[in-house]
Amino acid sequence: MIRRSLAALAVVGLLGVLVLAFFDDATHKPVPPQGDMLGTESGESFHAYSERASRSLLEAPADQPAYALVTFTHGLTPEEAGEALANVERVNAMVIEMAAPFPLPEPIVGADRADVFQRELDRIGSSLAGIGNVPVPERIDAAVIRDNGEVLRTLSEKPDIATIEVLPADAAWGRFGVRPVEVPAT
Repeated sequence: MIRRSLAALAVVGLLGVLVLAFFDDATHKPVPPQGDMLGTESGESFHAYSERASRSLLEAPADQPAYALVTFTHGLTPEEAGEALANVERVNAMVIEMAAPFPLPEPIVGADRADVFQRELDRIGSSLAGIGNVPVPERIDAAVIRDNGEVLRTLSEKPDIATIEVLPADAAWGRFGVRPVEVPAT
């Protein structure tokens, strides 16, 4: 009799825990929208993308910071990328070839953006060691940055910059996707 009572209490307790877990915010929250995207759309030519990116750059508010995908005309060394992006407020990630963006920290005291780029490339190289004949990346093809429209438009005038696509100012880091842009060889 006692065993049956304990078993019934255990089943009721388990059902209670399951009901509470179902209504808990941690298990029941909807996934935040991922509507904003940077980069080329499926089947979009580089020319069409470049025009769309240019429009977004022109529409970017001069005084409000926004996230932007800066695509280089060709792969840049860490030093070249660091020099090109030295005056931007924040470099959030770097893009190598057609891979997903690699998040980046801000430089620590005594370091610059080139050091951050090189450290991340070294980390990627270390993670590829021993896998086989996998080429270790040495150049950066693009970066996700954050700054105001005025700075972004000035940046677009540099010779190593192929395109800059800007998101709306209300876009939040981690809430938008990034698709790499393939720049045609010239």
